[in-house]
Amino acid sequence: MRVERAALALSVGLCASACIAPSVVASSGRAVAVEEVALEWRAASVADVNGFFESEHIDGDVAASLLRVNYYFAADGYYSGAALTVGAAHPEYQTLSGTWKLDANGLVLDEGEPVECAAAGERLRLATPEGTLVLKRGALE
Repeated sequence: MRVERAALALSVGLCASACIAPSVVASSGRAVAVEEVALEWRAASVADVNGFFESEHIDGDVAASLLRVNYYFAADGYYSGAALTVGAAHPEYQTLSGTWKLDANGLVLDEGEPVECAAAGERLRLATPEGTLVLKRGALE
């Protein structure tokens, strides 16, 4: 019922706004200004990886099952992660923790296969053949 009311309120608002006389604004004034930041990716260092990160962008095949991802990488080689995944009926969190290291081949979690790991400012990019995950450094409060 609450969703129906919200939808009704939205549709009434849209209809009302359609009835307002248009004003003439130059096309340059109507354009949405989207600032794109060109990131210069480089191989990540241990200092780049240490800390808390939140997913900013997920693409590739993994995007079909991952909604959000958080990682915490400690300086002593411990990590913990949580992924909000598409579940059978509802989204579900999956968690993991263990050890991490960064070597010439990339980021290695729990002695697994290395994952390409690049950094740009406060972001990490983890890439595999299945997809790419861009993480942005966050704050733990």
